[in-house]
Amino acid sequence: MRDLDEPVKGWAPMPPYEALLCHPDLVERLAEVSRTVGAARRVFVAGCPVIHHPRGRAIAAAWGTSWLTVRSGRPAGALATANQPLAGLDAPWVMLDPWAADVSLSRTIDLLRAHVARAYELAERAA
Repeated sequence: MRDLDEPVKGWAPMPPYEALLCHPDLVERLAEVSRTVGAARRVFVAGCPVIHHPRGRAIAAAWGTSWLTVRSGRPAGALATANQPLAGLDAPWVMLDPWAADVSLSRTIDLLRAHVARAYELAERAA
């Protein structure tokens, strides 16, 4: 597994704090579950992290303190959240709770990684 502080090819660096529209802890959580998935890339769009397939298809994004969505097409299961996706983010996008208070930390990370890996796989097939 890669160290979270180690630079990753194709990953945009973290913008200055004042330019973020996503809490740094959530940026870190999304990085933690995405860095090991294929050759995923990270960009920042309007101060929010977006993970995408190398050929361009977005597969995950975060905003605020708890808004995380992944294009996995799988049910949220234990990561279900009351947060609603932004307009236009219908299936296969799924809203996930990145903090899942009722799930152990390691299980939450595993479940999030599985969603991101599935989204990456779907992007591979579509490309």
